[in-house]
Amino acid sequence: MVLRRISHCFIWLCLFVCTSVADEVRIYTGSIEVPTLGPLEMSLGVAEGNEGTYLLLTVPTQGTQDIPLKATFMQGGMLFAELPQAGLSFEVKENKDQSKLTGVMHQGLEFLIDFIRVEELSTLIRPQEPKAPFPYTEREVTVLHPDNFLLQGTLTIPEGKGPFPCAVMISGSGQQDRDETMMGHKPFLVIADYLSRIGIAVLRYDDRGIGGSVMEDYGLLRNATSVDFATDAALMVHAARLHPEIDARRVGVIGHSEGGLIGPMVAVEDSALAFVVMLAGPGVSGDEILLLQQSLILESAGATEEQIDRLKNASLSMYELMEAGAIDEEVVDLMLELVIVQTEIQGITLDDAALEEVMEDGMEQMYSPWMQYFLFYDPAPTLTEVDCPILAMNGTLDLQVDANQNLPAIATAVEEAGGDLTIVKLENLNHLFQPATTGAISEYGQIEITFDQEALGVMGAWLLEVTDDD
Repeated sequence: MVLRRISHCFIWLCLFVCTSVADEVRIYTGSIEVPTLGPLEMSLGVAEGNEGTYLLLTVPTQGTQDIPLKATFMQGGMLFAELPQAGLSFEVKENKDQSKLTGVMHQGLEFLIDFIRVEELSTLIRPQEPKAPFPYTEREVTVLHPDNFLLQGTLTIPEGKGPFPCAVMISGSGQQDRDETMMGHKPFLVIADYLSRIGIAVLRYDDRGIGGSVMEDYGLLRNATSVDFATDAALMVHAARLHPEIDARRVGVIGHSEGGLIGPMVAVEDSALAFVVMLAGPGVSGDEILLLQQSLILESAGATEEQIDRLKNASLSMYELMEAGAIDEEVVDLMLELVIVQTEIQGITLDDAALEEVMEDGMEQMYSPWMQYFLFYDPAPTLTEVDCPILAMNGTLDLQVDANQNLPAIATAVEEAGGDLTIVKLENLNHLFQPATTGAISEYGQIEITFDQEALGVMGAWLLEVTDDD
């Protein structure tokens, strides 16, 4: 997944079990313009039945469908519905012939709704998503963490005679399910399917607090850093080794984005680890990554050089103060400058309440334990201590973990220590290893390919070579 987002403008939706709430549903579809992300496809169903009126929210690229929001009628026939857990609300109205739905959505910012009525929703095209029957076996794996919560995943075991080598998947930042589902794509499912078809078992798991990895104390999630997530990955490596059809000597990890930072951490603590694959993994500290990431993403969004410089200077000053342990008015002023520049770039205006909310959210995220660790952790010393073979892959259109910034840093750290490293830079692939035009985040959900076939082939061939026991 993608490095942890620091903008309040990204939309987070709470999932509910949707039951039948209506006798009639009128479906309206369109898109809202999300700053830095671009258009986000969405639909709202107006459902009327014995239980009242509901809005049914669907966001295909986020995997949410028919989330029921209880609606109330306001003056002039306007419908109001909200999802307080996500700070999300709608004020919308159907026109007279019920062919259009217009209004606004609020979530920190205000988004215009101008949707047209359709008979049914279109389906996302994802040609690589595996379909049964599969030429491999799937097994559920559940592990009890020492901190008393469960980690659960799926182990895919190839056909034929084992024991097999095994790759444990480690997701990027933010809590992901075992398929690393994002923007309507399931990259870890696609990778697991490909590798299991060529003789490599794969264990992919839900991050702590997600899906089957249930926990009662969510403080263990709120206060977690990459170090904590490395303990989760290490436990799943141990679980893979215990399976009778897995060769314990040939178990390694594949990490994407932050997962590529965590993989070497696991390797340093586990001298028996067979390999590490870094998919868009960091080679420099988080503050360096975010400074360049910010510039590249804003440039792709049409920001001017002056705006980018203002944002970069404010961010750099903030990181320096944070590293010194400062929490004072100067930091708040810098956060305000960041917000002001971003709103200028995005062409939006915040009222006082929205500005306060964005500021509070930004400060909370910047001073979270995860961000504090990520910003100032240098992966180079850890990389020098990795004894097993490393494959580092990056796309040339990756705007989040830039190939030219990170691959040379990984090479310097590993090769100067005499490590075994293979570096592969793949042309025209984005952060998700999709064939892309610009690499912009707004393209992720629009691209049909989940994970480039050439990239799968490169990774698969390397894994077969380093796990060959002949």
